Amino acid sequence: MSDQKDKRSFKRYKIQTEISISSKDKSCKAYTTDYSPKGIGFYIDNSPPMTIGPDVYFTVKELKLSDKGRIVWSEKDDKILKGGIERKNIAGLLKHYQLSDIFMDLQRSMKNGILDFTNKGIIKRIFIKNGDMIYATSNSEEDRFIEVLLNSQKINLDQYYQVINFSKKNGKSHGSALIELGFLKPNDIIDAVKQQVEQIIISLFQWEDGKFSFIEGPVISDNMIKLKLSTANLIYRGIKRITNIAMINRLMPSKNLILCYSNDPIDLFQDLKLDSNDREILHRIDGKKRIRDIIAESGKDTFQTIKTIYALLNTRLITVKEKDDIPEQVSMEDEFLQNDLKNIDKEFIEKVEYLYNQLAYLDYYSFLGIPKWATVDKIKKAYYQAAKEFHPDRHLTIQSDTLKSKLNSIFSHLNEIYKVLSNPSARIKYDESLSRTATRVQFNNKEMAKLRFHEGEIAYKNGDFSKALELFGQAVYFDSSVADYHYYLGLAYIKENQFHQAVKSIDQAIKLDPNKAEYIAELGHVYMKLGFALRAKSTFEKALKIHSSCKRAQEGLSQLNSNKNL
Repeated sequence: MSDQKDKRSFKRYKIQTEISISSKDKSCKAYTTDYSPKGIGFYIDNSPPMTIGPDVYFTVKELKLSDKGRIVWSEKDDKILKGGIERKNIAGLLKHYQLSDIFMDLQRSMKNGILDFTNKGIIKRIFIKNGDMIYATSNSEEDRFIEVLLNSQKINLDQYYQVINFSKKNGKSHGSALIELGFLKPNDIIDAVKQQVEQIIISLFQWEDGKFSFIEGPVISDNMIKLKLSTANLIYRGIKRITNIAMINRLMPSKNLILCYSNDPIDLFQDLKLDSNDREILHRIDGKKRIRDIIAESGKDTFQTIKTIYALLNTRLITVKEKDDIPEQVSMEDEFLQNDLKNIDKEFIEKVEYLYNQLAYLDYYSFLGIPKWATVDKIKKAYYQAAKEFHPDRHLTIQSDTLKSKLNSIFSHLNEIYKVLSNPSARIKYDESLSRTATRVQFNNKEMAKLRFHEGEIAYKNGDFSKALELFGQAVYFDSSVADYHYYLGLAYIKENQFHQAVKSIDQAIKLDPNKAEYIAELGHVYMKLGFALRAKSTFEKALKIHSSCKRAQEGLSQLNSNKNL
């Protein structure tokens, strides 16, 4: 039963009202506990247990909802029977749901299908693939391609009428007319279509009434333009455009509640573009201030500030609590807000392929690149770094559905890892299970060491020596038998001016490979940094005995002689 509860992917809304449930052989009156677009929770007084699985029909008058579903969980608590119905259809009235939750939950459940919205004859249709909105259509005049371009001042009124007349006269689409008349270049059409699609979706946030329904299935046409749209950005922009003050005030939570950042990386690392004013408001959130305090401190227009807070709440980047009862708040440095889309390079693809293939083999600690005795803080830091790197929203430019699916699997696996390792009792059970797979883990540690070393090389070449130091250190931890790992760890220590640590690392590399002149010469340079001239001299000479043309050793002796002559 608890497994079914854990699988819930749609936000649930509290409600206590009558619900009638009927099946082939009986019917009963019950009361709801909560609901979502996909399910209904209920309880019944003095009822025998209900069978899990059979189809039922239910009606909730207050929600104007009648649907078919099936009982997916049921348990008896004293005299009260509690249960849950999984609905057959994802549908409902907009006034009973938040549009942002519908978008977010479809995205995170990675659904495929068409999401329809209807209101007073207007039909807006959003096409969804793997949870992402990729296209939209509308029968509203204001959503027409040519209207959107006029309203956004991409064309002027005179050009607008020229396009209309040209299209009628020649029987061509507005897009073709715009190109042939020279008002748009062919390369501009995709951007213009994206603007139209975004307008269709964003305008839905103005709706207070209407119906929605989701038809699941592979319904995407091969001829359809498939756009890369950020769900969080569309929600944020849609709410920011709302002009109805009463609507926002009605939907806003109490101003006495405290604002804090979400502790879930899937919320933190979305592709979300904020303007400078909204960033300033966001930086005031510290897990202690109440909504009313932040409004007062902002010094901005009250309605605009409230809209910003409401928009951020709906993207789930921030949340609310009643009192300052959360001891540790996520540190929201600027990096959490620098969520520019990442370029998909060869190294990243190779890393995704490797990690995906190792999902069933790498232990949780190896997957995060941490030792088994890592503290909770270390686990959390590693988890956040990995979650940021593999967050699907940061890789919207991925064209391959296969690669995107693998990325989603990795991200889901990361969430499962953190769920276990951040829970003391669950972590103990997991650690006990590792003893039964020690040989397999040892093999995979060598593979993980190679991966971390490769990542360290990239960071080192890019000048990110702090990150390189961490990655080379992980490579050494996973496999301490490779001389190069110790040597490059020493090089990273040198860049970070940690010369004593560099000596230890390079010395260990030399022990593993005593005939590597390059290692010995580099050790001589570290001795020079520490002021040990005689020791440096003998080390350079030792390197030259092994390899008479070792440049680093020759450079070191030359520098020593120059210093001596000064």
